[in-house]
Amino acid sequence: MNLGPSLRLSMSLCLRQTLEMRLEGYLFIKQKLEPSLELYAKRESELTRLYRIALNRGMVRLYNKHGMKFEYALVSVKDLPVDLRVSEQWAFSHCLFKSFEALFFGKKYALANGSWLLFVVYDMHPSMSKNYIEYAAVHERGEQVTLGDHNLASKLEFAIAKKENNLLKYITWLEKHCPAKFANVFSYQTHLELPDIDEFQETLEIFSSSEEATEIRRMIEDFEWPTIILKKLMVYKRKNEEAAKIITRTLRAAEAFVDKGGLSLKEIIVNIRKEITRQLSFVTEREVWDYISLPQIDDLWRELRINVDRKFLEMLNRKQKVNPDYLKELMAADIKDSLPREGVLSLSFGEVLKSL
Repeated sequence: MNLGPSLRLSMSLCLRQTLEMRLEGYLFIKQKLEPSLELYAKRESELTRLYRIALNRGMVRLYNKHGMKFEYALVSVKDLPVDLRVSEQWAFSHCLFKSFEALFFGKKYALANGSWLLFVVYDMHPSMSKNYIEYAAVHERGEQVTLGDHNLASKLEFAIAKKENNLLKYITWLEKHCPAKFANVFSYQTHLELPDIDEFQETLEIFSSSEEATEIRRMIEDFEWPTIILKKLMVYKRKNEEAAKIITRTLRAAEAFVDKGGLSLKEIIVNIRKEITRQLSFVTEREVWDYISLPQIDDLWRELRINVDRKFLEMLNRKQKVNPDYLKELMAADIKDSLPREGVLSLSFGEVLKSL
């Protein structure tokens, strides 16, 4: 029996199916990444211009200490893009990578093979010394070699401050002038989720020599907080735990109003907004605000908020099926198809607190 044509047809079909699957996968990834890549390209243009300004002004510095060697740009707050100026970030980095590499091989691969621009805003805080500027630059170098791991980058930053006998002074300065950054510090004590040794070492060596890569890894692994600072960090940890309890209680109350039968949409919305305002007032009344680690608390807020949103949509669907005057009720509540228009649940946690 001659199986040649059949075999060739089968192989052709298999190949076509494989190509179609890859194309579908590519289109899915492309669809998911294109918006973020578009924003990334805009930011790339802004920060490339910013780095060029620093070069023209002779404000690109070489860091060459503690086994590390890299360049970073000193820039003025008046030259920053508006969003960075508003967020008061006094150090940041950006990777110039090829978008097709991110689409086909993943963002991590693209970041590891890209060119990094490191920045420190030298006049964001007038009292910031040369040492503190360098520590900020080290942090951004840490972001680079760990492919964006903020916690590990912070361990490297504080390890250098400790090595130079400036850790206590630096922490005290951060607490006074950058409370938001200091509030994040308490989580760094326990975070040491380094990738596989060989993988991490290989990533580091893309950016630096084998000696520098080994030294960076050692400093991150060996860093430990002095007891005097650990005591201070525990205060922040307790305050964040208190904030987390308040937020959890707040959104559980919001869920209860969504599940409560017999209320109109307008009554549900009004009750949710009142309860959130009442509960979150405890954050300011108990002086928790200055201690909050916004990245962590915002993650909790977002997770719980999404659950409330989901239940709210389920409730809308139920009402639509049983209420013949659903459209009138919907218009009276001043919402469309998602949780409240002009409502606090559509905001980040930081924006919610500022709106109270």
